[in-house]
Amino acid sequence: MALIAWVAVFMAILAVVVAASLVVLYLRRRVLQREGGFDMCMRVGSEHGWAGGWVFGIGRYRGEYLEWFRTFSFAPRPKRSFERSELVVSNRRTPDAEEDFELPAGHVVLSCAVGATSVEMSMTDAASTAFLAWLEAAPPGGHLVR
Repeated sequence: MALIAWVAVFMAILAVVVAASLVVLYLRRRVLQREGGFDMCMRVGSEHGWAGGWVFGIGRYRGEYLEWFRTFSFAPRPKRSFERSELVVSNRRTPDAEEDFELPAGHVVLSCAVGATSVEMSMTDAASTAFLAWLEAAPPGGHLVR
């Protein structure tokens, strides 16, 4: 077989693999959203500021846990999981000028603490209201939203 034929076969296989990957990512997102998932961006803080930029993901509630899945990942398990009793919301704000370009339109930012770690979550206004209601609906003896 000529070199050009091998290159054509390789390119066809590569196109099929890329297309299949995109279909799998799309189906994973659909399944997560069908199970009550919502769009939620996140960034995690460190002692010296923010460890990285905003990462797109999907959040969903599972009992006493908020699970967060990266949008562009094939992992079947959540990347992060937050227990309701450990989450404390300290601030709710609109994105600043720089974040306005990084985050989806209509998102608000919630500054949270999980133990000693600071986390910022970005979600729509309706999703943030549902999130705060979920936190406040904790069983007796739980924590309060500041």
